Amino acid sequence: MACFITPTDRDAAAYHGVGRIFEYSNYDGRLMRTNCGQAAAATFLTFHGKIPPIEERAQRVMKLIERDHPPDNLAGLFGTSRRRVERICRAYGIRTRAIQGEAALRGHVALGNPVIVMLGVTVERRGWPLPMGHWMVVYGYDEENVFITNWYQHMSWEVFRDGWDRFIPRLINMRGRGLVALPPRRGEGRPWLPAPASARPD
Repeated sequence: MACFITPTDRDAAAYHGVGRIFEYSNYDGRLMRTNCGQAAAATFLTFHGKIPPIEERAQRVMKLIERDHPPDNLAGLFGTSRRRVERICRAYGIRTRAIQGEAALRGHVALGNPVIVMLGVTVERRGWPLPMGHWMVVYGYDEENVFITNWYQHMSWEVFRDGWDRFIPRLINMRGRGLVALPPRRGEGRPWLPAPASARPD
């Protein structure tokens, strides 16, 4: 369930990133098999101040995001597209852009800018290994591990690189890419626009 997480088992001397992040997971929503894109977007939006980090509201937040921006790949059966994740962020007043490559990812995370990524993962279903994609937010790293949301806290750089290079991310133009928040346009006033009224939690 949604809560603040911290980078456990990190090498403090070599760590780069934020000290904690409010994490949403698939289990906060109703569409648990396919809503990782919505969970990653909710985590990203909460970090950028668009959604309050309140555990008791997490299910309501995910319900609204799933209602307004449900998974869309093959009628939602295969999860959420890059376009849909970008639209969720825009609906809450955050424009995103794609970055390419590990150096760019490391640079943004080191500056305290979490990055949304899609990794190819293998999930066992009824005894069969199935290739799938999974949206996550990278919020920290050290020399050994990448610290991510909606997974097992962290994974080795080797495993991360393998997942980032797999077939499923290629299908949605996310191979070796990540999404970061753009700064506000000149004249926008406040750093971020308020979320649409229909999407705000009670």
